[in-house]
Amino acid sequence: MSLHPLPGTRNESSSAPVTIYFTRHGETMLNLLGRVQGWSDAPLTEKGRAVASHLGTGLADAGVRIDAAYAADMLRHGETISLALGELPYAGEIVRDERLREMAFGRFEGASNTEMWGAISGELEKANGGPVAEDEFDFDVALAAMVRLNEGSGLVAETAAQVAERALAALNAIAEAQAANGGGNVLVVSSGITIVSAISAMGANLDRVTTGIGNGAVTELRYSAGDWTVVTVNDLSFVEAGQAAQAAEAATA
Repeated sequence: MSLHPLPGTRNESSSAPVTIYFTRHGETMLNLLGRVQGWSDAPLTEKGRAVASHLGTGLADAGVRIDAAYAADMLRHGETISLALGELPYAGEIVRDERLREMAFGRFEGASNTEMWGAISGELEKANGGPVAEDEFDFDVALAAMVRLNEGSGLVAETAAQVAERALAALNAIAEAQAANGGGNVLVVSSGITIVSAISAMGANLDRVTTGIGNGAVTELRYSAGDWTVVTVNDLSFVEAGQAAQAAEAATA
């Protein structure tokens, strides 16, 4: 799927192709507890650390050479990318960028997912004049309701459009920097809604992403002469292959 950038995001100063492995962090303690995690943070669980390691092994076994690495500025993103790169022949720096962090949920940060989505459901019913049918549910509209529920809280809460804008700015800067350096492969670790918001703004088809982006899942993006192509979305094959390879190695040790 070849996509043109949003107005104002195109920059054709460099033409060397760049592939970005746009990846969600591994499972965290707050994920496991079913709590809202946007600008709040938590360390990876044992499972989350294993997934990050499996990701790196899967990329290495697939012959992917990483030329640059970027991650959001939270603990979970740093742990994920460090563990993944530990399985790859990468000796460069890891650049941290706050524009890659998850959506801000304001007063719902750290609350249970049930509490937040219950409040959003109530807000949607109030705006709709009654219950919203399942086939009429719109994720972006629901997130806008979350922002309305934060009015007057004094806390930052973002819409999907705001998240997409900052994430796309980061991705364009990353791609242009790598293109100017001769192109190549870039590992970028971010968060689920941020990934969805960015590629949705690019025009990607998300019909099959019904339960969100999986921990450690890769969305492959290609950038050339100012244009983005979404190659894969929510791909867990690198994690799965890495898990199988590590299990096989352990069995023969």
